[in-house]
Amino acid sequence: MPLFLISRTNGTSHLKSPAGLHGALVDAVSAPAAMTAANALAAAGTSGVPKMDAPFSGYVATQVAATAKGGFVPALVQGDVLGAAYSGPARGA
Repeated sequence: MPLFLISRTNGTSHLKSPAGLHGALVDAVSAPAAMTAANALAAAGTSGVPKMDAPFSGYVATQVAATAKGGFVPALVQGDVLGAAYSGPARGA
């Protein structure tokens, strides 16, 4: 399955979650399925992040690889996903 990065689009810092949860890296068959998977991870309270319902509302899913390599484990990301200094035109595209 393809690998998706879930992140805020450039200029949407208001979408930061109070738990510091700002992104996810998941494998899924499509972008909508990736959003569902990321929200399910957050709802389960994985990786030491408090349980949250739909923290990725308003975020975008960007395919970053055609397939996830063996041993890949979906992950939630706390802090800036792409780096605070990045402001390129493709962010969240």
